[in-house]
Amino acid sequence: MAKTIYYDSVGLLDATITAGTHSGTTFTVSASAVTNEHYIIDQSIAQAVTSYDLNDMIRIDLSSSHSGSIDFLLHHNKSTSDETDNLGFFNADHATNTGSRTHLDTTTTPEWNIQSISNSSRYQFIQSQEGGFAGLTEIIIGTKLEFENEPDIGIATQEIFATDLNTSLGGVEYANKRHEPKTTFQLNFSNISQTFKNNLVSFEQDVTNFKKFVYYDDSTYHYVRLDSPIKFTEVAFQRFSASLKLREQLS
Repeated sequence: MAKTIYYDSVGLLDATITAGTHSGTTFTVSASAVTNEHYIIDQSIAQAVTSYDLNDMIRIDLSSSHSGSIDFLLHHNKSTSDETDNLGFFNADHATNTGSRTHLDTTTTPEWNIQSISNSSRYQFIQSQEGGFAGLTEIIIGTKLEFENEPDIGIATQEIFATDLNTSLGGVEYANKRHEPKTTFQLNFSNISQTFKNNLVSFEQDVTNFKKFVYYDDSTYHYVRLDSPIKFTEVAFQRFSASLKLREQLS
């Protein structure tokens, strides 16, 4: 599997999130069914949805102006152990008729979990199918950006310590630690196609330095932001070099 960027390409941050219950193929709005359901699009993995119990469902309305395909759904589990209560995934263009379940996650491991899906529906539904699901903190849906070739050898990583060092009048140093270290990733491509450049430009215009996204490095999912604008240089006719810098997010 190639290195991949998973980002919100469908306007998820502008979606309407609604709590409810599910029976058969019918979604019924119920504000009391789930608590803090809005946490799934708050761009933070610090807080989890609560009171997400058996047959409770969260509806994601991408709005009538939504267009474009969806080929993945990433969901984050804050729990430190596997969550074995099933999550069921549905999609439809009707607000209350969910149709049949399309995907099932039987074991949600800690951190990020991915479902490969394929639809362009206005409504996306997530149901807790066996009991109380405790760890759901965030979702990202959209079209993935898969690298057409590997970055150049020598991906650079660097730690940002966020420690303020000060010196007293007596010459004693003391430190204030504002947060845990963050990792930055520097990815360089010496020769990419016009198509991949265009895809990177679309991605950059969508997320800028505002939206958080997930970078998958072939083994680990990293929650990151774009740390600086992507730099492109034309190296031959319709061939480009590119440089991306990503900054880890702690929550």
